[in-house]
Amino acid sequence: METVNDNKQHIGLNPSLGPVLIAIQRLEDVIEYETDLLMEGGAVDLADINASKSRGLRDFNKALGKAVKSVDNPALKTLQPVLDSLRLKLERNCEALKLHLRAVSELTGIIRDALETHEADGTYTARQMRNGMGA
Repeated sequence: METVNDNKQHIGLNPSLGPVLIAIQRLEDVIEYETDLLMEGGAVDLADINASKSRGLRDFNKALGKAVKSVDNPALKTLQPVLDSLRLKLERNCEALKLHLRAVSELTGIIRDALETHEADGTYTARQMRNGMGA
């Protein structure tokens, strides 16, 4: 067994767990990238990021499936600190996504209200007309 310093954590590593750790690191990289973009207000290509996350999850599942067949439970438990770190990064990412979606929803509401106000002739708003209140 060798010791790996990954994410500032020392892990007793069975060589069969190397691909799992690589897959986790790739997932973390994508998640951190997306979170940073969202928190900084940068342009986010959600389709591209979601595709990267899907590939990362597929790679993780494949690597973990192979590892489960070749190592014992105590060796698998050495992954727990890395998985805990991934979970925390996912939670932070989820909060950033929620914040982003709230902002998009609010912006959509502002734009919709501005359009409805612009379309109104002063008697009825576009919303009232759609709801049958102006007829």
